[in-house]
Amino acid sequence: MSDPRFFELARMPLNQRAVRIAEIFNSGAAEDDEAPSRAKRRALRAEALKESPSAFFARRIRELRHWGSHRRVGETTRIVARMIRDWAANGAFPSPGNHTPGSSGFCGRAASLAPDYLAEAYSRGLAPRNFLGVATLWSPATRAVLRPWDFPRGLTHAHTEACSISLDESFDDVLRASAGQDPDHRRDPWIDLALADLFDAGFAHSLEVRDIDGALIAGLIGVAIGGVFTIERLYARDQEALTRGVNSLAFQLQRWNFALIDMPATSELARSLRCANISRSAYGAELAGNGCGGRHGHWRISMDFRQPARSSDSFLPQKVPANQQMGHVRDAV
Repeated sequence: MSDPRFFELARMPLNQRAVRIAEIFNSGAAEDDEAPSRAKRRALRAEALKESPSAFFARRIRELRHWGSHRRVGETTRIVARMIRDWAANGAFPSPGNHTPGSSGFCGRAASLAPDYLAEAYSRGLAPRNFLGVATLWSPATRAVLRPWDFPRGLTHAHTEACSISLDESFDDVLRASAGQDPDHRRDPWIDLALADLFDAGFAHSLEVRDIDGALIAGLIGVAIGGVFTIERLYARDQEALTRGVNSLAFQLQRWNFALIDMPATSELARSLRCANISRSAYGAELAGNGCGGRHGHWRISMDFRQPARSSDSFLPQKVPANQQMGHVRDAV
């Protein structure tokens, strides 16, 4: 499937497919007119995400130091050998269950960074990462997760400048801000650009937290596949503002019947929210069991969640769908 909308269609309940098929074909003419604007927007994004020579070499040096260190040389050798086999065989789609032993979750190289390919990767529990300048797919052994109905969570009385919450209003701003704050050697401008393509396709989303002057003080970028939302990028000039924003996002996802929020296990956010840890196989089961839920397209937050959540707030959860009545996530590794 070359169009991510048909990936969405394949995961949609049968009684909704006819209407969606009509919408797709009726929108064809309008999309032909939008193609030049999409290409221009992508070119502008690529220019905005382009690294300076000094930033490029600094990131490459960090990368070489990481993978060339004495304690990682064995892992690096196994990953390179696996990539050579993949190239020689023009291998099939990587599987999380076929990760390279002794690695941090390396599963194979990414054959493409196109939206339909990455949407399929995320549906399998894989995420794109940079490895020595090559786009690859990874699946960590454990995931830091929470249910949307585990919130409110992590809220304190700490001062914050957070004033308003929004969704999908300033995706590019959050992407640039997170790129400037996060020196992770596993990210790359081209992977960030691929996330922006996923946003245009309706799979990636941004959360923005702004102060009273409208300045961005916190935010995140995540990918929604079915009823699972995977946080990929974080930005926080004000950590308390990010926590409150994530609480508002969780309330919204609960209203939309999402089943799980997955976030970087080593992040300050995961620690402050006291996430549960689940295994790679348990995460795959969550993806398989919630593949037909979720919400495709660009998002808007409900009016009652636009104000940052406070520690004194109470939130009455809606009735949990029968297929999601599994209680709170417990550590399962």
